[in-house]
Amino acid sequence: MSPSITNDRDMCEAHQKVPQEIMEIFDYLSTNSKIVFKSQQRNEPELLLNEKVKVAHDIYERNPQTFLLRFGIYLQEKHLKDFARLAIAQSDEELHHMVRDYQTKLKTRRQDIKNRRYAALQKLIKEGEYFSEQEMMKRAPELYQELVGQYLSLAEIKARDSYDVRNTTFSGILMHTMECKEISEVLEKAKEQLENETKSQVEPEVEHHHNSNDDELVCQLQYEREDLSVPASYRQQWGNFDNENIACSSSRLTNIQKKSNLPFRSNERILNNFITAGERELLKQEFISLMHQRFLTEQDEDFDYSTVDDNTQFDDLQQINQDKEDKYFAESDDDDNFDVINTEKVDDKMSDDDTKESEDELDIYMSHLSKHHSLQQQ
Repeated sequence: MSPSITNDRDMCEAHQKVPQEIMEIFDYLSTNSKIVFKSQQRNEPELLLNEKVKVAHDIYERNPQTFLLRFGIYLQEKHLKDFARLAIAQSDEELHHMVRDYQTKLKTRRQDIKNRRYAALQKLIKEGEYFSEQEMMKRAPELYQELVGQYLSLAEIKARDSYDVRNTTFSGILMHTMECKEISEVLEKAKEQLENETKSQVEPEVEHHHNSNDDELVCQLQYEREDLSVPASYRQQWGNFDNENIACSSSRLTNIQKKSNLPFRSNERILNNFITAGERELLKQEFISLMHQRFLTEQDEDFDYSTVDDNTQFDDLQQINQDKEDKYFAESDDDDNFDVINTEKVDDKMSDDDTKESEDELDIYMSHLSKHHSLQQQ
């Protein structure tokens, strides 16, 4: 029998001795590029996944506590729970204590990461570039088109895509042009997808007959004069218009166009619905809020979160010290309350003893009186 076959068989037998949940931990650790499983020379090839699993398995077989000391900081909460169950099953108090310690550290680290990302978010917002409209549009073009882009006029789009060519290099201009082209294609696809979804959800229109055609006539005349981009009057007030007669939905204008056979001008854009300035601002703020949330929940794929999660410069030292101080005084208050409760219990017990002793003396005295001869005669 060849040595390789023997080694494979020994490995399989060894794996059978290890609980399945621990084997899953080995597999999980093998995919973490930050872990150094074995010291290697500069020109040595990187260990394969199965080799990393074998290293982790060997360390665990020698001593589970050593394994936890070496890899504990990389484990997730569910992995630590598996180790806790193992420690209880084996009655290993030291291992269980180590697991509890890592669970506390993991909870503290999660809070540290949360605080650091929030601090980084505030810093990036203040700097302006990362959370500018252009940059957010690049990171989430479909979401941008749905909440913001589809409601912009041609002039607003032109202003958004403008570029200061005086303060940049030729390569910068070229890069900007390529990015604009790429984003335009993505936005166009997002627009088509949004329109298709809208069409699929729209029910067949029901024609209604109106007693008066005055409103339609006013809308038709306005349609011939005005650009179909969002009028300035619609952006001024929440739900109000300077001229209520021209506050017509695009679907109504479309019906008028069919009746009058009026052609569209090339520089006009049809919007699904006219919305007010307040509504547009609400949608834009919703988009910005969602982009902030994406950053905090590690959904920005091109952002290196290790520069934030492991960076103590984002720690609010004043708040950390305040939290430690509050925790200290909270524990101190608990100790004081415990002492007060114990003191009250002792006082109550002493009072009960005194009362009992007093009652005993009274019983003796009353019993003695009852036996007195004067009472016996009565």
